Amino acid sequence: MPSDPLDYLSKLPPLQTQHALSRPVSASEYYHASVGTSARTLEQPRHVVFMLRGVMLAELDAAALTQAIAQVAQVNPGIRLRWQGYLGFSRWTSDGALPRLRIVEGCDWDGRSSQGTEFLDEQDLSLTHGPCAEFIWVRQAGSRGILVLRSLHAVMDGMGGMHLLAELFRALRNETLLGSNAVFSDADLMRAMQIPTIKHLPYETCALTGAARGDCVGDDWWRLSLGPVQPRLLSKVALALTDFAHQFSNLPVRIAIPADLRRHVPGLVASTNFSNMLFVHLAKGALPGDFDAQLQAQILARQEAAYPAIYDWLRWLPLTWFDYLLGRRLSNFNTRKPVETVVISNMGKIDLTSLVCPYFAVDDCVVPPMPGNAFVVLYSLNNQIEIMLGLPRILSGQGRRQALTDWLVARFGNTIGQVT
Repeated sequence: MPSDPLDYLSKLPPLQTQHALSRPVSASEYYHASVGTSARTLEQPRHVVFMLRGVMLAELDAAALTQAIAQVAQVNPGIRLRWQGYLGFSRWTSDGALPRLRIVEGCDWDGRSSQGTEFLDEQDLSLTHGPCAEFIWVRQAGSRGILVLRSLHAVMDGMGGMHLLAELFRALRNETLLGSNAVFSDADLMRAMQIPTIKHLPYETCALTGAARGDCVGDDWWRLSLGPVQPRLLSKVALALTDFAHQFSNLPVRIAIPADLRRHVPGLVASTNFSNMLFVHLAKGALPGDFDAQLQAQILARQEAAYPAIYDWLRWLPLTWFDYLLGRRLSNFNTRKPVETVVISNMGKIDLTSLVCPYFAVDDCVVPPMPGNAFVVLYSLNNQIEIMLGLPRILSGQGRRQALTDWLVARFGNTIGQVT
């Protein structure tokens, strides 16, 4: 049986606002850090990115933003982490550089696709030399602006990024910040909970849009703003993607669902990584309730908090080896078997009412999918469905991007301002 909440909570350090952090790098953080490190890799470093678009209410200068960022970093040490050590001796300390502020002028990006977002990667982030995160303020025509939070995934997950954005707007409104209150990691939490792992049988799965075709490297993403939010939206999107994939293969679809571990510790607020994956397998002809039944059974068993024994030795594999074994290379990028059909990151409702300050009122939020495989970011804005679809080019070419777009539009409604 899973451990009693009071039992595992007593094994963890108490929650209190933190101004410094020093602890081992967890296995999940080690994996995220490995992506893009091999000399032969086609992978890019793994980032968490939030792009807030809105109306400039007054001139937002660098001094005001810099001061607000410093306030956020003071009580959220996870945004100034620095990697020390090697292999299993790797540790985080929070004596790294403050997040960088970049000002971009004259960008006309419209929020609809990855086309026009090249400015994001114009400067590198670094786990060892810093900074590990940055804010970008983009001035646009017509009193429009974009505020971007960009961080390496090894130091932050999506919920952590949302927390830091809310903190920044509190600082810009001169309000008290919540801060981060945990010194422990996702691995510490999972070890304390002692959830028995379920043995998974070997599996085969299919790609979302059929077998890889062509020789185009790289990834693209695009946005679908669909109809009104529907009940059981996650399962409906999952089934729509499953049905699309099963046009090309009879193999089961494997859907990866990031799950937030924060729910297991009441009151936990942290920008650092507290997420893990759950997997749902759907055979051809799956019914609407099949996804819900599998996912809920795993959530009830708290399987997202299970700590595989393999995690104890993963950190003894060099980062470059990890990336070489798991990542895309010229020799395998169009031949390797898919690990999952699609990742669906369900962010739920994004409330824009808290993202306002005397300088800037947010009216749109864009969360780009991570590259590397089929990846969907799902959330709602103003009661409308927002889907960010990311695909490697070897899976999106030859009309397949448009076919997937048309399939989802037919299921959920008309797109708004779609870029094709």
